[in-house]
Amino acid sequence: MTTIFCNSIRFDGIEAVIFDKDGTLADSHQYLRHLGENRADLIDAIVPNLRSEILKTFGCDRNRIDPAGLMAVGTREDNETAIVKLIADQGYDWDKARAIVQSTFQTADRQLPRKATLTPPFAGIMDLVRSLNSLKLGILSSDIAANIQDFTDQYELSPYFQGIIGAQPGISKPDPKLLCLICKVLNVEPQAALVIGDTIADTKLTQRSIGVTWGGSTIAQLIDAAAIAHHPSDIQLSNS
Repeated sequence: MTTIFCNSIRFDGIEAVIFDKDGTLADSHQYLRHLGENRADLIDAIVPNLRSEILKTFGCDRNRIDPAGLMAVGTREDNETAIVKLIADQGYDWDKARAIVQSTFQTADRQLPRKATLTPPFAGIMDLVRSLNSLKLGILSSDIAANIQDFTDQYELSPYFQGIIGAQPGISKPDPKLLCLICKVLNVEPQAALVIGDTIADTKLTQRSIGVTWGGSTIAQLIDAAAIAHHPSDIQLSNS
């Protein structure tokens, strides 16, 4: 039986650890801020005077990313739908608004280097992942699967992870179906899994969760977490 400790909290009977990616494994805030600003600039050139409202919707404020905001926790589909609604509210029909959003989002993607190159692991993450190598490890992220795989390949993390689940059409965290999906890939029961993430969308997936603050989230934003970690070294494995 494996026990994981996080400060004074213990989690017994753990067979798998499931990580969020952006804000938990990967320091993606700079990348997301630049991406949000690029998207807002491109849309504002077509639909004037929307830039500030778009940035607010994304959770981009004062040169920072809200760890609980749409850019940080939402899927691409979530982000597209929110901005389509903003444009439609300006009098554009829905199909035209969607075409604008999809086109500008694609252009913004091309204007930045590969995401993985701009989203390195947080300090201490490599050591944490290695320390949990005896367990099954997975990643459950709102990012697309290709970006998750690129991240793990870029930083030589792929050998440690047996399962990756990215954004799914029509479903997003904290829907428990996603937890069941990654657990099925890892061949473990959900009650034997520990989730580690930086937002309430992660910590609400299960009662066995660790909320992390090293990505910028506050304790108040992680109220559903069973334990709080301020640094990867706060999470320790004990075999008994």
